[in-house]
Amino acid sequence: MKIDKLLFEHYAELRLRGEFDTFYAPKLGEEIDQLISSGYTHTILNMRLVKFINSTALGSIIKANKRLRAEGGELVLAQPSGFCLDVLTKIGVDKVVPMFSDSDAARDHLLKGMTDDGAPQVIGESNVLFEFDDADRIGTMKGRRTGLGTVLRVDHEGIRFSWDGGGRGLGQEELASLFGVGLTLGTKFKVKLCKKDYFNVQSTIGESEFQEEDGTWSAAVYATFNDLSDRDGLALAQFADDLDYLKQQLKDVR
Repeated sequence: MKIDKLLFEHYAELRLRGEFDTFYAPKLGEEIDQLISSGYTHTILNMRLVKFINSTALGSIIKANKRLRAEGGELVLAQPSGFCLDVLTKIGVDKVVPMFSDSDAARDHLLKGMTDDGAPQVIGESNVLFEFDDADRIGTMKGRRTGLGTVLRVDHEGIRFSWDGGGRGLGQEELASLFGVGLTLGTKFKVKLCKKDYFNVQSTIGESEFQEEDGTWSAAVYATFNDLSDRDGLALAQFADDLDYLKQQLKDVR
């Protein structure tokens, strides 16, 4: 069996091809773990090209769903082949894991479940959700209030993150209008080593850089926190210091 991985702004899609049997069942768990570590907790499992599936593989699907739900996410099945559809419905897996006849319906289900007024409520630890509240920037975002960036560094003073445009085809000027120095935005992120729930902080952009690669523009942004509590500030400061210390120790060992 072969697994193709597609990464979108707020979710991932795994496309399976071939025979999904006992030998390949652990591969699904490995892919799910990698997605979670990369910040993706919502996943579509596309089974259109799966010719055969056995009981062990069915178990791995249920385990994958539990794993993602434990992270606040969800697994959905899309486009099951005739063989898979028959097995999944007979065993009742579709009663546990939502199943859809096409990828668009699966995507819409995920986005509806993970959003509230267009803002994702579940964010992987390597990601930051940034949110705009003014009409001009929402217009530039083609009607969306939010984007999902990749955390580069976070401490008690602010957060540095990158964003690839989320597939919107934005140019340098449009990115500059979104992330101009002095503009404000909401930032929501998680650092499990500091606390279990999310940090949700209003921030001001302190600096931003833009670069182009293969015709696609991306942004690197640093935003300072406006309303971080003293307790959260101390926790993030300690977290950043500890990471710097560990990196230095590992560097010295090498």
